Amino acid sequence: MSKKVIVIVKNEEIKKVTEKIFFNSSYEVQFFEEQKKALQIIYDEIPNLVVVEAITSPATELSIINTLKSDPLFVSMNVIAIVSPDFYTEEWKSFFVDDYIRINNLEIDFLMRINLSFERVERVMATSPLTKLPGNLVIQKEIQKRLDRKEVFALAYADLDNFKPFNDKYGFSRGDDVIKMLGRLILNIVRTEQPSGCFVGHIGGDDFVYIMDHEKIESATQKIINIFDNLIINFYDEEEITKGYIESVDREGKTRFYPIMTVSVGITSTLYRTFRHFSEMAEAASVMKSVAKKQEGKRYAIDRRRDI
Repeated sequence: MSKKVIVIVKNEEIKKVTEKIFFNSSYEVQFFEEQKKALQIIYDEIPNLVVVEAITSPATELSIINTLKSDPLFVSMNVIAIVSPDFYTEEWKSFFVDDYIRINNLEIDFLMRINLSFERVERVMATSPLTKLPGNLVIQKEIQKRLDRKEVFALAYADLDNFKPFNDKYGFSRGDDVIKMLGRLILNIVRTEQPSGCFVGHIGGDDFVYIMDHEKIESATQKIINIFDNLIINFYDEEEITKGYIESVDREGKTRFYPIMTVSVGITSTLYRTFRHFSEMAEAASVMKSVAKKQEGKRYAIDRRRDI
């Protein structure tokens, strides 16, 4: 689907230049001289990008943009300002624009700056706000990229056991602290064990994935599990630590006992199997995670199935 761009420009010469730049692009572009008309369209259907010519009347143009960007509805909307050659960089700090380009650089850099602005927003929107780790979109792209290159790599899928009872007892804030701790722990160990070529992502909730070389991932997983066991008791009250479990009443009124949280990890690899799509590999890792949860003692399971 084409990205929608709205250009607000009063200067006829600048309009001609921008029209020429956009002519062969893949973007769906609408031009407006009047801000009121442009704003009607923006409110009806939020565009991906607004380009504002801020030379003719910069204070007016940019104050309206500030008002627009203050609305949470438009936080993810990109705004680029076209400014004069003598535009003072410090002035930019008072305007809620994502980028600016001087008019004398318009023909050279404009399209590149637009493309970069979209990439930047995609990276930000694809990041978990809680852990700051790459989210689902980036995870999918990373796995698919490696599959397309026919790389040999291992994928681990980790989540917490007995997280919901913990959340129910202690509240979401403490639950979020546990998730952040697990994210940092996985990231630190994976990076330490394999400084380059690794990847860590946060699917959401208490679900994480990490990618490493096949021969390194088992050792890293054991360390993650062991260190988590040592750290997690710091998040429980003394009473639960002493008992070794949380006591809770389910919907049927029955008393349930939930042990201290642990991590379960499922691992699969392209060393043994061929995957064409990221979802196939993610599903294989998820299946192994289910196997790990049913095992006694060892809390990770490695997929050793082979292609026939």
